[in-house]
Amino acid sequence: MTATSLQTIPLYRLIISPQNVRRTNRKADIAALAASIASHGLLQNLAVTETDEGKFEVVAGGRRLAALKMLAKSGGIARDYLVPCHIVGRETGSEASLAENFHRVAMDPVDEAEAFAQLHAEGMQPDEIARRFGVTRRHVEQRLALANLSPKLKAAWKRGDLTLEAAKAFCLADDHARQDAVFKSMRKPVTHAATVRACLMEGRMRASDRLARFVGLDAYEAAGGPVRRDLFDAEAVFLADPSLLAQLAEARLEAVAAQWRGRGWGWIETALDGGRPEGLSAMRLQPVWRDPTEEEQSRLDVLQAEIEALDAALEASSTEDDPRWSMRDDLEAAFETIRQEACVWDGELMAHAGVLVGVAHDGEVVATEGLVRKADQKLIDALRRQRDRVSTGRGDGGSKTPECASPNLPRAVARDLTRVRTRAIQAGVAGDPDIALALCVAALETHMLGHKSIPGLSIAAILASGDGPEHLLANRIDAELPDSAEAVLVWRLAQDRTVLLAHLAALVAAAIDLSHEDATPADSQRQGIADILAAALHLDMRDTWSPSLDYWMRLPKNMLVEELVYAAEAHGLTEAETKRRSADATRLKKEPLAQCVDDAWRGRGYLPELLITPLGTGALLVNPNAVIVAAE
Repeated sequence: MTATSLQTIPLYRLIISPQNVRRTNRKADIAALAASIASHGLLQNLAVTETDEGKFEVVAGGRRLAALKMLAKSGGIARDYLVPCHIVGRETGSEASLAENFHRVAMDPVDEAEAFAQLHAEGMQPDEIARRFGVTRRHVEQRLALANLSPKLKAAWKRGDLTLEAAKAFCLADDHARQDAVFKSMRKPVTHAATVRACLMEGRMRASDRLARFVGLDAYEAAGGPVRRDLFDAEAVFLADPSLLAQLAEARLEAVAAQWRGRGWGWIETALDGGRPEGLSAMRLQPVWRDPTEEEQSRLDVLQAEIEALDAALEASSTEDDPRWSMRDDLEAAFETIRQEACVWDGELMAHAGVLVGVAHDGEVVATEGLVRKADQKLIDALRRQRDRVSTGRGDGGSKTPECASPNLPRAVARDLTRVRTRAIQAGVAGDPDIALALCVAALETHMLGHKSIPGLSIAAILASGDGPEHLLANRIDAELPDSAEAVLVWRLAQDRTVLLAHLAALVAAAIDLSHEDATPADSQRQGIADILAAALHLDMRDTWSPSLDYWMRLPKNMLVEELVYAAEAHGLTEAETKRRSADATRLKKEPLAQCVDDAWRGRGYLPELLITPLGTGALLVNPNAVIVAAE
């Protein structure tokens, strides 16, 4: 196609043409194009068609027109700036637009890189190149880095043995010999940038390494540590001096470990590699919970009241993005801080245990408290036995007790003999369910109620949190436990199976806590266990629970509307009537809406899904004899 004429037209008379075939990305990189026009002038004429109103529609060159108008708006050129244009006929306008856009080919990055390198070699700085071509300084630096690749890599890139992404990765190394050596060692074509970086940066450490995160990139650089940054990947940062980083990490970890000194621990050790020191026992001390002081309890009560008041207000508003949720989180954090103050360590035992301070995978400090060395385990055991004798009143003011008497036999002999006896006892208990039952009940209640254990018996249970366990035990266990674990065992062995089974049931029940918030995979697992037990017990929650107005008030408004619709459908209302009720319900405030839902479901055996007992296996099977009877 040949244009009919060439002339200059004032900018204000040019408008975009509906015949312009470019519909998308019309405004892409307009600022860069405007900067280029300002620096170099309009290098390509526009193609236009004349309208009856004296305007000219641009059929090819819409982005150039937008860039010119941007320059005019910013004062870079006049509003009547004369634009060179080819005048084409209206009947060929779309064809001209298609021809210009269809045959356009983007500039190859290698050619662009070498062109920028030529300008840079002539004395033009990256900032000036960026300004004149309307690109960022980083873009220019990236192209200059590509231009600095070795000739072998550039040739491989042009013949297809090296992709653009892999070529960018090679820019991490300035040494051409290093670039060529790595390229030669790799299978062709080279396409994987991460592999290239790994080979080039062998022996260096990534900034994402746990020690680098722990020390901090700023601290490492301030200490003189060299850093290599990838111009094309902001996440690819490499530290060239791992030994310096290790020194900085050791110094910082030692400073952190100093925080534990003076707290009463017998020793403090640090470990950068995440390992455990030699000679540690399997024993580990645990903190204990003391009762809160009057001041702490008072502060806890105030915070709890504020949390409950805030919960009530949040329930009433039912707004997910309510800023008061942040206030609630702050109150809970303050509550937990005070509560944790009641978690304390035994000072006497601490003196024979220690702390290991290390660095986790995310670069955060991790401190493991209560570790015990094998050499200190016997002393801690002796201290604990002494306390047990004092607490049970078995001490005699200094005479030796059986626990601390010197053994008459070698330890290995004693161990073998007691193993034989253990096997005999195991065989006997396995054949006597009554003895086994008594052992189980004694062990469970000793551990659950006395926070002790029967030596040599690995049966334990923990009193579940929540409502109910205490009264279950109070109703079933009709006598106060003896003071010692041995006395509990003797007491239980004297009781018959009926009593033991009743007490065992109460103890097991008190160890159950299947409450959850229905929010996590762990909650789903708890719900599954609850469903299994409910089915096994043939549990019908309608016997113990029914919805109240208070329950409905705690639900968000959208759920109330859904429940009202379900109730309408259960009443057999038509679809039109159900929709009308739903529309009416959405206009109600929460309290009258909750009252409507309560009225709709009252006396109808409503249960939320979490309380419904699933059908057991075979519950829906039809007995063939029942079918015959029904037919008759």
